[in-house]
Amino acid sequence: MEEKAIAKEATKATTTVHEIEHTDSELYKVGMYTTAAFAVAVGGWGLVCLSSSILKNGGPLELLRNLFQVVTGM
Repeated sequence: MEEKAIAKEATKATTTVHEIEHTDSELYKVGMYTTAAFAVAVGGWGLVCLSSSILKNGGPLELLRNLFQVVTGM
């Protein structure tokens, strides 16, 4: 009878494949959310820069005209 008890304890200590896959999927989720947060931050910064340049140039048409002048050199 004692041999069966020892065998049951040894099988309980092993790690199953399901537990390992669960850890990997959690790490992928953390990476996905971190990447999304940085993308939102960069997009927000881009909108702030674009809106400030529109305000400084006097409107979107002036911004496009000034951009065309800078690119062509006219």
